[in-house]
Parts: sequence; structure tokens; C-alpha cells
Amino acid sequence: MKMMIPTLIDCQRVRIWRNSWLISLRTPYELTEEMQEEFYENIIAKRDSVHKYWSIYDGDKFVAFGGITNIQHENKLGEISLIVNPEFVKQGYGSKSVDLLLDKAFNYLNIKTVFGECYMCNPVIGFWEKIIEKYKGYKTELPNRKFWNGLYYASMYFSIDATSFPQHEYESKQEWVYGA
Repeated sequence: MKMMIPTLIDCQRVRIWRNSWLISLRTPYELTEEMQEEFYENIIAKRDSVHKYWSIYDGDKFVAFGGITNIQHENKLGEISLIVNPEFVKQGYGSKSVDLLLDKAFNYLNIKTVFGECYMCNPVIGFWEKIIEKYKGYKTELPNRKFWNGLYYASMYFSIDATSFPQHEYESKQEWVYGA
């Protein structure tokens, strides 16, 4: 698998995936092509952005899009974000993508803690619970964090510390290649 700087075309493909998963998002409204283009120009294409995103490929298959966002360099914190191409869900790409993102955060961005949030109404909550267990992370539940279809849902906040992640484990494996 490889991580590459996203292109505008990648971002437009992600917009379609994203719009089909509104239940899982903080901003539960569909994005237009123009909104996604603005996101690309103002967030992804800006070198000094506190949000770092990558397109994740397996060969020529665009399998996921993820990032370390809301980076606080002074506190060495960053938030993980991931969306897997619906064509490749439940094929192991999500877990491999998280491994790549954590490697980038801890071993290259000098982040000490990665945090995230998953709403309890999100069908992939079990995926994140397995990731937290794998890396001996921490989690807590916060009530009333998401209003969806007339109901309030709790969210699971979690964090994973650099001390629970192997230093440069993926750097030595040939299949874990980072793009430009």
C-alpha cells in the first residue's frame, strides 16, 4: 500500500463516498463539487495547513482517504480521519490504512497522541474499538454528541499514544511506500 498527496480528482471521488456516510460525520450534509474543490484548495493544497491528508492506494486501486487533522504542534496532538472506499470495506484496508496514518503521525509528524471520535450510531464503531484494543488506547463515551434522524447519540472519544506504536516498523517493509 502507498500513501500519496491527494489530487483534486481523488477528493471529488471521496466526496461521493463521504456523501453516502452522513451518519458518521460531524457535518451531516452533502458536499457539492464546489465545496470539495474549496476544501482541496484551502486545506489539502496548503503546505502550512494543520490538516494532513493522503490518498491510500493498493496498486492502482484507490482504497481509502485519511489524514491527521486538527494538528496541535505545541501539544503534539492530532486527530485521525479515515474513509474507506465502499468497494473495499471489510477487506482489511481500513486497519492497514490506520496503521499507515499512525506511522505517519508518530514517526514523521512528531505527534505523541492521536485522538478520534466515532458516533455510536455509526455502523463502524466496532472497527474503531478493535483499533483501540490493538494499540492499547483509551476511550470514553460522551452523551448527546450527534443528532441524527430525530435522536441524540453518544460518541466514543478515543486516543492512542505513540508509546504503544512500534517505531518505524512500517518504514522497513517494502510494501509501505509513501508517495510525494
